[in-house]
This record gives sequence, structure tokens and C-alpha cells, in this order.
Amino acid sequence: MNSKPHENKSTLQHLFVPQAEPRWVFIALGLITLAALVLRALLLRQPVQYDEAYTFIHYASKSLTTILANYSAPNNHIFHTLLVALACHLLGADLWTLRLPALLAGILTVPAAYIAARRFFSAHQSLAAAAALAVTPVFIEYSANGRGYTLVILFSLLLANFAGLLLEKQTTPALVAYGLTAALGFYTIPIFLYPMAGISLWLSASYLTESGSWKTRLRSLTVFLVTCALAGLLTFLLYSPVIFFGTGLGSLVSNKIVESQNWATFFGNLSPRLINTATLWMTGFAPVFRGLLLIGFLISLFFYRKASNQRLPLAIFLVLAIAILMLIQRVVPLPRVWLFLEAFYLLFSAAGLTWLADLILRNLLSPPLKDGLLSVSILLIPLIYFAISIQGTHFSIVRQNDSPEEFAAGNILENIQPEDTLIAVPPTDIQTAYYLVIKGIPFDRFYQPDHPAQMQNALVLVRTNSKQGTPKSVLQYFDLTQHFILARAELVYEYGPLQVYSIPAR
Repeated sequence: MNSKPHENKSTLQHLFVPQAEPRWVFIALGLITLAALVLRALLLRQPVQYDEAYTFIHYASKSLTTILANYSAPNNHIFHTLLVALACHLLGADLWTLRLPALLAGILTVPAAYIAARRFFSAHQSLAAAAALAVTPVFIEYSANGRGYTLVILFSLLLANFAGLLLEKQTTPALVAYGLTAALGFYTIPIFLYPMAGISLWLSASYLTESGSWKTRLRSLTVFLVTCALAGLLTFLLYSPVIFFGTGLGSLVSNKIVESQNWATFFGNLSPRLINTATLWMTGFAPVFRGLLLIGFLISLFFYRKASNQRLPLAIFLVLAIAILMLIQRVVPLPRVWLFLEAFYLLFSAAGLTWLADLILRNLLSPPLKDGLLSVSILLIPLIYFAISIQGTHFSIVRQNDSPEEFAAGNILENIQPEDTLIAVPPTDIQTAYYLVIKGIPFDRFYQPDHPAQMQNALVLVRTNSKQGTPKSVLQYFDLTQHFILARAELVYEYGPLQVYSIPAR
């Protein structure tokens, strides 16, 4: 193992600059990243969603001990939650600070896509990959959602970058970077097992099939596997507060989201989940672009040895590792779990299409003209999408029915009395509570079935377009109808589909 960075490169250059590039490449990548930033920032003021509000109320707004040790629900993406808590502590609790870590990670996935792709493809192919991630609607949406999924995408791309570097030469900085990235990915969400397994399987297979003696190949594989083991040990240490002092190992490995299913349920869920995943991936893409992406991916797969500088196709090993893990676990994860895989799908699709375009143009144009045309075309993708998006309705300001919980919370904040208990069903309770909590009204003002208390008057929040669309149905949800005088229910506030009733207790 060589512990020195290549030649005279600094450690950062060694880790994050795959090739010496002309200045125009970095200018193009900067413009693509800037477009990604603007597209994501435009969504920062969208109404709070249930999962991110739940994360803030139950974890990020709590003590450090709670964040580190309480994994009572998979909503606590611990590393992401720590970043949210830090952002809110330093910059104040607001919607944009709740989403800041996800936003920054979402923006950084664009240059990370270029860096990772550059280990496998040309500069043009890598720029196209970055442009594809910059404008993909689902990535834009999740970058404005205070959850840990964009961090998982970012760490997955960085892991692929370090894997490509380790295949060239096993330097100490690259091994350390691979292990730390893996541990942070796991500490964000345990689903990082999927990208980690796929990328590690690809690198292991690449070591075993490279030229040279078996002794050299086995030595490289052993060093890499030790690095993976150390990453696992670091992950265990990071989760040790949960395991030993908090909600226990079971909350991590056997909660209702990840518990094994019987084979009939597993195979019954497989097809619908795959269809839902494909639907999520392609949300916002016109049919023609969906077809082009599929064609590009197939080109990158079947012409991998020509379109790429690697011997083995990473995509095959990602899918293979995932299939093996799913069969072992007997779990079909939710569509959002596979967002990291969509990033690689887009990366390979863009690389395949760009390789095909380069192949066609090199027979029609001189090399400088061909390179210039490819560069301009790649750069125009995010810029045209940006121009279309800001003129459309996708980024319009909040309208009456978009965020009724926010406006209801404002009215409650002004009028709530000490004797009032708030009663609402999910998700209205959590989303309204978020806007109240950041203004100083604690979540325990809401009725908690596991902590019943004496109530004098209820403010019942009703969403008329939900199953519990009346005050009576909300009270029935908690088996509370006998405790209140429904005949004296008074509508005190209404905004869009959200109503607030004041109901005295018996």
C-alpha cells in the first residue's frame, strides 16, 4: 500500500480531482451547480412536510442525548438530525434552517456526480451526469425536504469516487476517505448498506480480475476488506449510544420498517414497490426523456468497455448486491430508499448518451468543433430547464390550500388560552405543531394518547378533505367523544380545508 498522494498533488486534489482538466470544465461545472442551487432554493419555502416536521419535533429540537440515543422511529437520520440541530442552534429555528443540511447536500451531489463519473468516463460524459442530477425533479424536491436522503446520495457518489481511486492505487488517504464516508453514510441512514454493498462488491471483483499475480490481487483485496471492517467498527461506535443507552439494537435492526416478511408478502410487495419506484424516479420527466434515459443506460451497459475506462460495469454490481440483500432480509424498501440508485442510473444514462453523441459527431466534425458543440449542449440542459421552471407554476408562491397548517398555527398562537388542549390527527397535528413549536408553543399542548391529562377545553383541528373530516370523527379517533360537549362545538377558525373548533369538556 502506498501512503503518499500521487506525485505532487495535495491530499484534497488526490481525493477529489480525478484528472487534470482545462479551465472551461470547471467553469461549466460551476454554472451547472449554480443552476442546481437556484432550482433547489426556490423550493425552500414550500410548506413543511410530515416527516421533516416529525424529525424536528421529536429529535432535532430535543437535547443532544435524545438525538444520539433515541431511534424510536426511523425518522431520526442521526447524522442529518445533528446537522439540523446545529443549523437551528446557530441560525435560529426556521423552515430554511430545518432544510439547510438537505439543501447543501443536494447541491453538492452535482459536483460529486462529476467527480464520481470522472473515475469511469470522459469529462464530457461526467459533465452530462452532473447536469442530469442538477435538473432531475425528484432530487430538487428532496433537496428542499429536511430529511437525510440527499446526504445518502452524496455519500454514495463520494464512495464511488473513492472506490475508483482505490482501484488505481491504494493510498492511505483514499482508504481513510472510503472508510469515513461509509461510516457517515450508515450514520445518516442504515439503508446506506445498499450502496456500500454494491460499490464494495464491484471493487472487490475488480481487484480479483485485474492483471498481476494472485498474491498482489489478494493483498489489495485484504487491505480493502480490513478498511470495510474498520468502517463497520466506526459505525458501531457511532450507534453505541442507541445500542447501550437508548432505544436498543432492536430499534435499528428490527423496527417495523426493516423487519423480515414472509415470502408471500415479500414477493407480493415486490412488483408494486418497483413500479412505484420507477414512477418516483421519472416524476416530472416527459416520456421522450424517459425513453432517452433508458437508451443511454442500455448503451452504457452493453458498450461499457468502449464507453468507460473500467473493466467491470458498476451498475451490474449495484443491482446484484441489492438483490442479494433483499433476498436475505426479505424486505422490499420504500421507493425513496432507492434515490441513491437513481443517481447512478442517471449518471450511466447521461454517460451513454454523451458517448453515442461523441461517436456520431467525431465522424462529422473536426475535434475542436465537436468538443465545443458537446460542451455547449451539456451546459444548455440545466439552463434551459431553469428558464422553463421559473416561468412555470412549479415554483409558485404558497397559495391558500398549500399550507393551511401554517396559517392555522398563526391564529392559534394569537388566541390559545392556558386551559386549551389541541387535538388533531396525523399529519395535521405534526405539521401544525412544527409551526407552533418554532414560535414557542410546546408539542405537549397537543393531546397525547400515551400521556392523557385532564382537559377543560379542546381546540380540535379538522381537515375537511381527510378521513377525519369532522370534529366528532377526530374525537372518535382518540376515543374522546364522551369527554366533550359536541353540541357546543364552535367553529373559531377556517382556512382552506383546515378548520379549528373550540369544544368545552363535560
